[in-house]
Amino acid sequence: AGHMQEAVVKLRVEGMTCQSCVSSIEGKVRKLQGVVRVKVSLSNQEAVITYQPYLIQPEDLRDHVNDMGFEAAIKS
Repeated sequence: AGHMQEAVVKLRVEGMTCQSCVSSIEGKVRKLQGVVRVKVSLSNQEAVITYQPYLIQPEDLRDHVNDMGFEAAIKS
């Protein structure tokens, strides 16, 4: 398979209080179509997501995290 186009977005995520919050966000986001990698940092209150832009958009990723009950915003 050829190298797929990838992009990276950083989300500021508020409301994560513990490592299990981090694990549940990573687990849910990782299953989304178009997500390549996800790394959530509790100390930085942010998620760094590598994704395929023709399958999913940063706004979609943000909405998924918001739907889980966290406060997510796209960092430029």
